[in-house]
Amino acid sequence: MKRSLLVNTIAVAMAGLLTGCGESTSSDTGAQYGNNSAPEQPVENNFNESLLLASVVDNVLLPTYNKFAEDTTALQADITAYCETLTSGDASDAQEQAQQSWKATMSTWQLAEVMQIGPLADNGYALRNKIYSWPNVSACAIDQDVVLAESDGYDLTTRTPSRRGLDALEYTLFNSDLNHQCTVAGTEPEGWNNRTEQDRRQARCAYSQLLAQDLVTNANTLVAAFEGEQGYGEVLKNAGQPDSPFAVSLEAVNDISDAMFYITEVTKDAKIATPVGIIANDCGTSPCPQNAESVYADHSLENIIANLKGLKALYLGGEADNTGFDDFLNDVGDSDTATRLLTDINAAISHAESLTGSYSTLLSEQTEDVEQLHSEVKDVTDTVKTDFIQSLALELPATSAGDND
Repeated sequence: MKRSLLVNTIAVAMAGLLTGCGESTSSDTGAQYGNNSAPEQPVENNFNESLLLASVVDNVLLPTYNKFAEDTTALQADITAYCETLTSGDASDAQEQAQQSWKATMSTWQLAEVMQIGPLADNGYALRNKIYSWPNVSACAIDQDVVLAESDGYDLTTRTPSRRGLDALEYTLFNSDLNHQCTVAGTEPEGWNNRTEQDRRQARCAYSQLLAQDLVTNANTLVAAFEGEQGYGEVLKNAGQPDSPFAVSLEAVNDISDAMFYITEVTKDAKIATPVGIIANDCGTSPCPQNAESVYADHSLENIIANLKGLKALYLGGEADNTGFDDFLNDVGDSDTATRLLTDINAAISHAESLTGSYSTLLSEQTEDVEQLHSEVKDVTDTVKTDFIQSLALELPATSAGDND
């Protein structure tokens, strides 16, 4: 499945960042998970899966992608204003506005991180990685391209994902250390540390403008890929119809449920378990703030909250009165799972929103709070991997079957 490709990519990137090792996984399906006996036959139901697909497309996917595109346009304008102010005087207020605009854009994107299907997942998640490539990040690569971008013929669209997207913008907008981060001899941008501080700020800001334009382009590409009569939104809505790539509508529903496993493989493991030390990290098995997701902007906790809210939106098909997976579960006679899953998602969101201070401080000084959050997210993912998958006769992504932490 495409989901396994993304997770394998993330696993390789994390392995490159960490000296420790993570957990092993194996392939299975929902009906077989944790059970060596023959799978039970799914409960017969009259649920209209097409209504669920339409609800997810119209109330979740398209609004989220469109909001992200709007946010990138606002971000581009604020970065342009910041760069213009930087050349004429005190730019602190303009920089703060650009930073706040980045945070708003990132919060919207973190909703979409849980919605990586269709065009976002095609070609090895190429479009997703152009927009946001974490944990495939490199401060040195960004420093190199800040200088390379000043040369004639530079084309950001040909550069690797670690030099582009929201993660690169986080570095150029929030990193107050104006020295380059290249530690291997021969990789440092030529003459960078000999330039004045003002010159370095202006160079980073000019590169930020290129990054912002690239982000707008890719956000609009995403929207265009899903909207309209030929868009992927219609492909999902028409699943199971003649000429559909999905033989039956349940296959399209399974695509959406696959995307929801981002919460297990990335949110729970990479964003919480690894930096807190449940999974080995750069500090062994101790809390390690440098292994968190968004270290320059200190936006890690907000990202986790947005991931959980994105999951909730997918699960409900939008809001509580829309057609969602909860209705599907109720229709097949599993109201217990329908209620329990929503309760656990809300509990994790509530606890995460109650935490105060930076994520790095929480990791270092309030470790038990982060461990509790991990446990709450695990309650959610355990249910998704078992009762949710089994009751709806869905398949479990290959990367999640052996995950029992």
